[in-house]
Amino acid sequence: MQFHIPQYIDIEDKLFGPLTLKQAVYVAGGLGGAYLVYRIIPYTVIKGPIILGIAGLTWALAFYPKEKLGKPFIEILEAAFNYMVRDKLYTWKKTTKEATAGKEEDFIKSQSFSTPTVPTGKLSSTSFNLDVRGKEEPEEKVLGGDDTIFK
Repeated sequence: MQFHIPQYIDIEDKLFGPLTLKQAVYVAGGLGGAYLVYRIIPYTVIKGPIILGIAGLTWALAFYPKEKLGKPFIEILEAAFNYMVRDKLYTWKKTTKEATAGKEEDFIKSQSFSTPTVPTGKLSSTSFNLDVRGKEEPEEKVLGGDDTIFK
């Protein structure tokens, strides 16, 4: 008896054409909000930027990839809103340092750093040369009798 193992369980189903249910709700809400602004506000100078803002927010909510920020945009928006609305608690703990007039401070002697050992063997010495010295330039060839150097 063979059992089928479900795959791609983290991908949402497309319900409305190429849109998932969440994306369709965000787009419908954005279109409804833009339409309300269009009908309620009489001046184009005022309603134009508001409609563009609603369109940008709608695009970010519906289509911004969560791989870019590590989490969905709605969670980022919620965290920003909570940060702005909630009270902030600033704490500071004052530390006092006793005055040590006349005392000699104890210093910890620094440890000397050891130099790396040069590896032995043909392969390890080649890798050491590449790491330390970089890529070698090709040697210059002397051509001709008048000591003209060509690369």
